[in-house]
Order: sequence, then C-alpha cells, then structure tokens
Amino acid sequence: MAKYQIFTDSSSDLSTETRKQYGIEYFYFGLVVDGKEYRADLDWKEYSPEEFYGWLSAGKKVKTTQVSMEEVISKVRPLFEKGIDVIYLACSCKLTGSLNLFMLAREQLLEEFPERKMIGVETLTSAYALGLLTIDASKKQKEGLSIEELEKWVLERRNFYNFFATVDTLTYLKASGRIKGTAAFFGNIIGVKPIFISAADGNNLTIEKVKGTKASLNAIFEGIKSVIVPGDTDEIVIGQGMCMDRAELLKKRVEEELKLKCSIIWIGPIVGTSCGPGIIATFARGKEVTRYEGDGK
Repeated sequence: MAKYQIFTDSSSDLSTETRKQYGIEYFYFGLVVDGKEYRADLDWKEYSPEEFYGWLSAGKKVKTTQVSMEEVISKVRPLFEKGIDVIYLACSCKLTGSLNLFMLAREQLLEEFPERKMIGVETLTSAYALGLLTIDASKKQKEGLSIEELEKWVLERRNFYNFFATVDTLTYLKASGRIKGTAAFFGNIIGVKPIFISAADGNNLTIEKVKGTKASLNAIFEGIKSVIVPGDTDEIVIGQGMCMDRAELLKKRVEEELKLKCSIIWIGPIVGTSCGPGIIATFARGKEVTRYEGDGK
C-alpha cells in the first residue's frame, strides 16, 4: 500500500502537539494586518494569541487570505518526490476557496508526477470540528485504510462533528462578510448574541439568538449536550479567544454535569479574525448535523 500524508489547513486550530501526535500536516492561510503579511500560524511563532487578539481589539485592519497554489506545491512536491501521496481535508468551500486552489495545484503537480495521488476533500466544516475530523481520519489511516478508503470515510462521516459558538460582538462577523450589516448593528445595540453552528451544507448558521453572556454560555453548553452520542462522544473541547474565564466555567460544567473529558484550546487566527475577541465555542463528535442554511433564525 502506498504511503500518504494527511493535510488540513489553518482553520482546523490543531495545536503543535496534536499535529505531531497524529502525524498531521497543514497548509497555511494568510493573514494581513494593516498591510503587513503573516502566515495564519497554528504554532503562534510570529505572534502570540494575545498579540493577535490585541490587534483586533485595537481596531487594526486584519484580514485573511486563502491557501495559495504556491503553498500547496511547495509542500506536496517534496512528498511526491519520495513516493508519498497526499489527501487534503479542507475547510468548507462555503467559507473559503482554498480547496479550489488546491485542485489547480493538483493539475500542475500531476502533470509532473502522473503516478501519484492527490485528493482534496470538501469537509463541510471548519474550526476545531475540522480538527476533530482530521484527528479521526489519522486514526483510520493507522488502522490501514487506503487513501481512497479514507476519502470515502470522510465523506460519510463529515457531518458528525458538531460545534456551537457565540461571540461578544457581531462587528467582526459583519466585517468578514458573514452577516448582513443591519443584523450586526441591531444585535450590538440590544446585546443580542447569536448561537451558530456549522450547518450540513458547510455554511455557518445562526440557530438561536439570546441576550447576555450567561444565556449564551448556557446555550452553547445545552447545544453540545444535545448532540452527545454515548460511546462516540468521548470528549468535549472548548475553543476560546481571550475569554479564558468563561471557558473555565464551561469546562467545569461539562466535567461536573456531563462527566466527560474536557479541554480548552485557542481559537486560531482564521476563525478569530471572523469572530473577534470573545469568541467561545463547544466542539464534539456526536449526532449527525441535519440543519441547513435556510433553517436559520
């Protein structure tokens, strides 16, 4: 069986330790801060999480860019030269065009290496839901699945990774084009917080609106509680962006009420740019996501 390497991208929020543990590589998105270019680095080498969220809080102009063809080619060609195939578990195409650029790079590379395999998979999700899916894909690889079998497995399982998230302000979602301006203005005025998920079609979907921090934390706890599958949901992960106090409260509640393992991670620069300081989310393997974009509130 030919060897193959699993890739994901910066939106997965997989830590250095986790990627090393599971042998996962990733393609960088770009980050532009007041015109200065950075990599959307999950190792936080060029800037710390605190510095990144500080840029947002200070009102710096921060935007993200897609995975580039050059990034893909530079990382895949050395693997092809060693006889190693590649599969990319990509952030939802509803949120980024990175998979399209991967496929363009694929056309170029397979002309040079026609004997190799280079598969891109639309995962229909993002953030640490994508991270969990990638971790489980790595486990399946170690069980002996071929690259084609793994692609099939991901396509069958991609909607079983749940997240429930909320934000402090809708300003960043508005700036990133994820929400209409009138809705963002209305929400900020009255303190409404959206509760959103990754819908079955890959878009971020607001399923509920609540007022106040306490109600929003309760909503994302109850949301993840509602999708738990005994025997399959073995952990809950809390992602946060400069709201560790709230994350710790959630973690305590998960451990005491749900009796599940729980850990806290940083929400990385891709999701963080779109959501801003105060982003907090719960992530877990669980029930199938069945809500679609048109099912929102």
